[in-house]
Amino acid sequence: MLIAKKLLLLFLIVSLPVCFVFAGGKQEAAEEEETGEISVWKLGGAPKEVEYWPVANEKFEKEYPNIKLKYSYFYGQIRRQKIIGGFQTKNLADVIIAFGQDIPDFAGLNIIQPLDEIDSKMVDSWKEHIVPEVWNTGLYQDKVYALPTYVDMASFLAYNVDFFEEAGLKGPPENWTELKEYAAKLTKPDRPGIALQATLAPVDVNIFEGVAYSNGGRFLDEEKGKIAINGPGFVDALKLYDDLIKGGYTNKGLTESRFWEAAHLFGEQKVAMWIGLSWLASPWFPCDPKEFRWEGTLFPRPDNPTGKFQTVATLMDPTAALMITTLSKSPKAALTYVDFWAQPEQLSFWDGSGEVCRVPGYKGAYDSPDLKRIWPEWVKLYKAGELFKGSQSMPRFVGLSESENDLAKAIQTVVLGQKDPQTALDDAAKKAQDLYDILHE
Repeated sequence: MLIAKKLLLLFLIVSLPVCFVFAGGKQEAAEEEETGEISVWKLGGAPKEVEYWPVANEKFEKEYPNIKLKYSYFYGQIRRQKIIGGFQTKNLADVIIAFGQDIPDFAGLNIIQPLDEIDSKMVDSWKEHIVPEVWNTGLYQDKVYALPTYVDMASFLAYNVDFFEEAGLKGPPENWTELKEYAAKLTKPDRPGIALQATLAPVDVNIFEGVAYSNGGRFLDEEKGKIAINGPGFVDALKLYDDLIKGGYTNKGLTESRFWEAAHLFGEQKVAMWIGLSWLASPWFPCDPKEFRWEGTLFPRPDNPTGKFQTVATLMDPTAALMITTLSKSPKAALTYVDFWAQPEQLSFWDGSGEVCRVPGYKGAYDSPDLKRIWPEWVKLYKAGELFKGSQSMPRFVGLSESENDLAKAIQTVVLGQKDPQTALDDAAKKAQDLYDILHE
């Protein structure tokens, strides 16, 4: 009965009409490095990054003529269904490029294998190029499951400098009280003071989680094995959202499907502030972000954190993390491909010279004049040892994806005025706890 329940719940998590086991035997791999074909699936990415990947692949094939690539790109939001479905049907790429939050589920389902078990010496050599805190986002249960190229961080605030000056405001708000005061002063009949989104897309959940973790909240109390999203850290973060909405300071249509709508409004200069991830130089801006004066900074801290856990500066997730699947017949050739992306020549694409909306994982990026010009605050904080200080990976545990969906729905009930924050999060916590208890018995 327990096995049947696990299969059913995992079926619900990925919404696939198939069954699969939670662990299984690894397909036997070739003893020596293959010189034939390896397949690569990239899932998601900003436009410039998506354009760059095939260009770099051509370079790889020239450097390694005995390894032929079969490369495919897929929309990031279907990655879990695509990868788990491919695993079930044994039609899965050797290398998948997905999100760090996927690692526990993929490792638990035996879809991906530890990279350091293929060649520990090669994998260990990558550390010299990667920021330690970013490197850790590729780890799970003390094994290296992924190479992170960059991270997205939550949560950040973008603000229009001209609108601030017009309202007599200097610099960004420093705490939640000031944020609400600023939002009120900046709001006009035809222009909200602040834009936020509450769609079911993971990005909007991650933004909210970043706000809640800065307030001492946690999704999971790992020591007790208890879901904690109905504790004060999360509840008061949701009350902040509720206060901004009830004050009339936010945009309309917060629960619509377009998670990029808030970024779009900010880029059109139709709102004064915007709560987002670190990619504030958004690919969804309708214009060149240099066409108007704006700044980006960390989201304001709570006046007095109410959660019982240590406050977190930001949450990080590598959204272009390279992993090797257990179905790969030539894992050494696949690791050669991952090693290619671990080198400065490829990692430097995110140093401001290529893509500008990601936080680089490459140490050398912070010496780049391009990054200093585009994100002077990032470089300044990194040099001072502050950019990643107090940061940690976004929530990770087996079954998280379905539980985050329940959290997103709970946020929506508050946004729509259907429930108060405590009741909404109590209901979501119960669902998440039931799932967690079954999957972790």
